[in-house]
Amino acid sequence: MKLPTTHLLPGMKLAKPVYGNCGELLLNRGVVLTSRYINALKRNNVIVVDVDGPVPYDEMEINETLSEKIRVEAMRVLNSWVKNLENTPISSIFESVEALLDEILSGKAVIDHLTDICSSDLYTFAHSVDVCTLAILTGIRLGYSREKLFALGAGSLLHDIGKTLIDPAVLNKPGKLTPEEFKIIMTHPAKGWKLIKNKKGENEVHPRSMNIILNHHERYDGTGYPRNLKGSEIDEFSMICAVADVYNAMTTDRVYRKAFPPNEVYEMFQASGNTKFDLRVINAFLSCVKPYPAGTLVRLSNGTIGCVVSANPPLPFRPKVQLIPSGEILDLEKELSLVIEAPLSPEEAQKFVISYGP
Repeated sequence: MKLPTTHLLPGMKLAKPVYGNCGELLLNRGVVLTSRYINALKRNNVIVVDVDGPVPYDEMEINETLSEKIRVEAMRVLNSWVKNLENTPISSIFESVEALLDEILSGKAVIDHLTDICSSDLYTFAHSVDVCTLAILTGIRLGYSREKLFALGAGSLLHDIGKTLIDPAVLNKPGKLTPEEFKIIMTHPAKGWKLIKNKKGENEVHPRSMNIILNHHERYDGTGYPRNLKGSEIDEFSMICAVADVYNAMTTDRVYRKAFPPNEVYEMFQASGNTKFDLRVINAFLSCVKPYPAGTLVRLSNGTIGCVVSANPPLPFRPKVQLIPSGEILDLEKELSLVIEAPLSPEEAQKFVISYGP
């Protein structure tokens, strides 16, 4: 169960490892938090972590698309490549995409959690790896060949590379951007495209991968940037990355705002087909994610509290829920008189971890 570091208390136990701003391990899974550990996480700009809740992590059906080792290594390579652009060949990026692709193709094609590397300093790199993963999963749903998946993954991994050329004070501003600051942010697709175009060995990058870097902020209705492309003018690879980019950004805590609940983002995408995004891409993407990931604490329509323990792909809003504290498991596919009213807020979830946690 995810909790912001502002809501952590001594005695809570980590359900997943926590990594720092260079991909280094800060605290391992199973560590019982102390005041010293919690303060250290905050000093390292860690925003959110996974802790064991009323239902232990091992008792939930959680699909881990990527191992932490592969994911952290991809972030480390991307981080290192950006810091040493002149001397590091782009082939190192391609090797990371191959490793990500191999792992995804060998595993499950639906995910529960991706945003577990939560240092704000590492956000751009963690976000890029997550968007790459989501894009590849969507491409698999669309029946792409391995060659197409590789080009899609490479462009998605590099989609935000232009942000490394944006002033961090603007990029990480803890508040609303001014119109002038937003204009600066809007330059990152073109900056990223030029960076790769001028990079030695750029001819190794597939043209459709390059399109992703330039066009991942274009929108189906023509309201995007930098060129206000619309409809079929936007390459499908770019549209896939756009959907993955928005989803991951909205469901991740940032220094300037809290994450939106996955169920709300899921519903937003359901309503955005052929308006902001291509409907075919939306349908493929939504088959890869869940509105209520395993571990989500929810309030049911009869007032009871439960923890989502497994999904129901045909009816994503009706998963299996384990009631707290009775332990009874309800299959909402069969319990038609009940619906999930809402996920618990971090404040509400904190109380349940204290009362019923390990």
